[in-house]
Amino acid sequence: MTQNRDVTKGVPVGNGQHVSPAEFLLMAGFLAYRAPLASAHARAVAQRILVAVLEMATARGFADSIVLQAMMANAEKSSSTWRLAEQAAAAIGDTATYLQVIRSAGVIIEEDG
Repeated sequence: MTQNRDVTKGVPVGNGQHVSPAEFLLMAGFLAYRAPLASAHARAVAQRILVAVLEMATARGFADSIVLQAMMANAEKSSSTWRLAEQAAAAIGDTATYLQVIRSAGVIIEEDG
């Protein structure tokens, strides 16, 4: 597994595209809670990402994991949701640390292959 790639571009999401850790968290929330046509496996992986990220963010001082999770489950699209996702991601640290948290949930990042 190659973990020393340049992560300044953000979290890889396929086809050479990258998003911010906060955006990746919100995408995982959508997939876990609001994508009924996604496979059960994809939803389960998204749920593992949510649990890992929110648990680590909470352990590092983010106090609103429950609120953010409820907002994602209710498909709330607001500046408050975005702000909380950014705060959760910031609590974890830099993008490299964020990717380590995702890997710790058993998720293989495309660029690891």
